[in-house]
Amino acid sequence: MSVSQTPGKDSLTSTPSLAPRALGTSFVSMTERSPITCSRGVDQDTMSTWRVPRGIVVGVVAVLVVLCSGGLILGFGPVYSLLVNEGQWSDLCAPDEEISGVTCADQEVWLQYVYSTAFLCLSLANMASGVSLDVIGARLTVCVGLVISIVGNLLLAFGQSTVGKGVSLITGYSCLGVGGYGVYISAFQLVLLFPPERQGLITSFVSGLFNSSGYVFLLLEIHGVTRRGFFVAYAILMALCLVVAFVVFPLNSVSLPSQTYTLSGFTLKWPVVTKPRSMWPLLRSQLGRKDLWFFGMFFGWISTIYAFVGGAIPNIIYKNNEENDATGDLYVNYLQPLITNGTFVYTPLLGWVVDRYGCRIIFLVTLLVTHVVLVLLLVPSLTAQTFMLVAFAFAQSAFYTLQFAYVLLTFPAEVYGSVQAFLASCSFLMGLSNYAFTPWVQNELDGDYLVVLIIMAAPLLVMYFCLGVVRARVPPTAEETAAEELEQSKASVN
Repeated sequence: MSVSQTPGKDSLTSTPSLAPRALGTSFVSMTERSPITCSRGVDQDTMSTWRVPRGIVVGVVAVLVVLCSGGLILGFGPVYSLLVNEGQWSDLCAPDEEISGVTCADQEVWLQYVYSTAFLCLSLANMASGVSLDVIGARLTVCVGLVISIVGNLLLAFGQSTVGKGVSLITGYSCLGVGGYGVYISAFQLVLLFPPERQGLITSFVSGLFNSSGYVFLLLEIHGVTRRGFFVAYAILMALCLVVAFVVFPLNSVSLPSQTYTLSGFTLKWPVVTKPRSMWPLLRSQLGRKDLWFFGMFFGWISTIYAFVGGAIPNIIYKNNEENDATGDLYVNYLQPLITNGTFVYTPLLGWVVDRYGCRIIFLVTLLVTHVVLVLLLVPSLTAQTFMLVAFAFAQSAFYTLQFAYVLLTFPAEVYGSVQAFLASCSFLMGLSNYAFTPWVQNELDGDYLVVLIIMAAPLLVMYFCLGVVRARVPPTAEETAAEELEQSKASVN
């Protein structure tokens, strides 16, 4: 690794930009047009004398994302099997109660709560991390998040369902999502070190790493590995990652392309805090956009579907294993995490599509493939469930690509985190419905998912007719640019 002691002319200037301003586009970015754009924060070049090539920095951050991101919770299959094998929540089963798959109804409800609650908490993490990036910068956001992740690992190591109905297990799993999300969203900071024409591919690469974290829990299948031993060891690993993150991530933010990057090192400095009210004029101008409100409904409802489906997949697979639990174990412990977390296979293609054709086509693809997933879930065949897992992985790839690409391409960078927080609030509020859907399916519908999946599919049909409000062109038209500049200038005057 080459290290330069002297800052060069390509040194970074810190601004409120929180992520790539465009995905491979050559037009003038929202950040450059924004009337309130200004330099903020401590000059990153003053943090240390350690300058490293940008490729190495992104590589280190990529490893941190895989090991620590909130995507860890997506590797639920092996965790589900581990908890079932330990008999967690089995005390809720009546002696003569019929078993659905490998669990009774009440036990299945609490097992699915482990996943659905953690997925719901990703929305809270999105809100908190987005705002904290705007307010206190990347370094502190990441470090606080990793402390939460360490606590989560310890709760998972020592929690039991017989104590407080297993709240410690549910809370611990949720902490992995909440804490790790700060690492993930802050990683997009480093994408800004690359020129705009390369940001699309690199952004899609980083977003694909989120699901790759789910592969970590495959290690639970190693013979002799215990829950306590695994999660205590992982808490120690998280502590080491915390030290690395403290050294690597910028104190505030970066915004300009540069061949090299100055590490924060072990310098102790408090980031320059941006008061949230200073972002309100620009954010207020964005709230009048129809596409923002549609995106909020789209994002919230589809994330609700994915949270429900992700928790229900193990139960559905075991119901279709023709009383061969070994086959069910193969699907839940290996095929489910291997296939559904392989989103990185598709994200480069999706990033290229966004660069070339814009986001509207990705909205359409997400709706179509989500409908395919819901239909395949109802087919009583493991072969159909295999195709469902592939479709689910692709649908998630498209969905998560949109989450960042559409915001980065069409909203001012100063309110990037705040817009993400708006989307996350929609996801959180809608996701609360899963606390009604899950027990309804298990206790009232005898484990039959048909009615709930139809309810989930219906709003998606309406969304097809709303795609006209989505901004399809990259770059934007002159009319769109002029209208936005007028809105923002009015906001700055007010």
